[in-house]
Amino acid sequence: MKKNILLLITMATLLINGCADKKKITTRGHNGSNNGVFTNGTEVYGSNGNTNSYGHASTNNVDPYGSGNYGNNNGTYNDGTFGETNGEYSDAGVKNIYFKVNQYNITSDKLPIIYSNANALRSRINRGLKLKVEGHCDASGSDEYNYALGLRRAKAAKDALINKDIKEDNILIVSMGESSPECYDSSSASCYAKNRRVEFKIEP
Repeated sequence: MKKNILLLITMATLLINGCADKKKITTRGHNGSNNGVFTNGTEVYGSNGNTNSYGHASTNNVDPYGSGNYGNNNGTYNDGTFGETNGEYSDAGVKNIYFKVNQYNITSDKLPIIYSNANALRSRINRGLKLKVEGHCDASGSDEYNYALGLRRAKAAKDALINKDIKEDNILIVSMGESSPECYDSSSASCYAKNRRVEFKIEP
């Protein structure tokens, strides 16, 4: 009987001491809120708040899909090799050219834009990527007429690129006619003017 009592007292003592060793501490971010955790007396510091008990903010307030390898800004598959902004298939730095009604000739004011586009895209085209030159029209003519006009615009832009030492075999031309307007919310002259254009796009 005495042995049982002593055993119970010993166990109770150990339990009390174990609980006393645990402290409620606070993880502190330098700019953020405090999150209480239980640990063995070790304080944990995050870098920018809202950290967890292990944190130096490697995952602190960071969307792993926001700016990392697959991110919206600096990721391998966005601004990198396959990016939309600065990558291999990017159109960054490339400008459209615009035309007057029924016009498809490359006038002197358009040449600096085409030459700038050629300089921006040359290294990628010479590595074997294709440049797609798209001709577009407003909706003022018939579908058939606009298709033919879009093709003439694309062909004229292609010829200007060839004169700037872009390889002909790496240039594709296509007419979108009036099917892909840049401006579609009105039939005003200013809206139609945005649709009479040629676009330059890198293709795999």
